[in-house]
Amino acid sequence: MKPTAYCLALALVACFLLFSNSAVAQEEEGHIYVVTTFKIAIPEGGSAEERDAMLMELIDAQKTNAKVLSSKNLRHRYGSDFRDWVVITEYANFADIEEAANINQELNRKKWPDDKKRAEFFQKLFKYFPTHSDEIYTNLPKFDK
Repeated sequence: MKPTAYCLALALVACFLLFSNSAVAQEEEGHIYVVTTFKIAIPEGGSAEERDAMLMELIDAQKTNAKVLSSKNLRHRYGSDFRDWVVITEYANFADIEEAANINQELNRKKWPDDKKRAEFFQKLFKYFPTHSDEIYTNLPKFDK
C-alpha cells in the first residue's frame, strides 16, 4: 500500500472509531458491571477449603446489599493462567457502585463488630488474593441476546 493510501485508510479507521464511540455514548445504556480479576494464592498454612469458607462467610455477610443486583464468581478453567478468580458484580447505575461499597462496609461492621477481628479476617482473606484488577463495563441492551 502506498504511503498516501495508508494514511487515508488510517484516517478513515480513526474517524470510524471516533464517531462510533460517540454514537455508543448516546445510546441507551443498561446496567453497570464491575469485573474484578483476582490472582489466587494459597498462603503457607492455608487451604482452598479455608479460602472458600471465608468467601462464603463474606458473601453471607453482604448478601442483603440491595444495590448489588447480581454477583457471579468465575474460576479459571482452561488457558494460560489458572490463578484467575473473576467476580462480576451488576449494579443498576454507576452511582450504585459507591453506595454498595458503603453498604458493604456497614454490613461488614455488623458481621464483625470488633475492629481488630474484622481487620484480621480481611488480612487473612487477602492473603489468598494478593493482587487484582478492576474494570467497569456498561451493558448495551440493544445488543443483548
